[in-house]
Amino acid sequence: MFPTKGYKVYKQHWEDQASFMDKPPWDKDKILKLTVATDFDDNLKELQFSNHSLKKENSKLTVRLKVPYNYHELDDFELKSLELLGIQKNWLTDISLDSTHCSHR
Repeated sequence: MFPTKGYKVYKQHWEDQASFMDKPPWDKDKILKLTVATDFDDNLKELQFSNHSLKKENSKLTVRLKVPYNYHELDDFELKSLELLGIQKNWLTDISLDSTHCSHR
């Protein structure tokens, strides 16, 4: 059975959206940064994030994800992302769009 939430669902959703427009799926300059309250660290395990996406900073867990190339045109991009990922808003201490410093493109 295909999962209904998690990293794989997030990735597949945005890749499917871009494929019918014949565009590359990911913005090369931005990332979605989610800071998760320590009470909810265990909740993230089932969502199958890669080690590259997860980072422990200042005793908080941060999830960094690619964003779709047209994220700025989408209504409620952050809310849709949380829905696809299976992350509830009350798990978060911060959500932001940041410039990427990643060399893996």
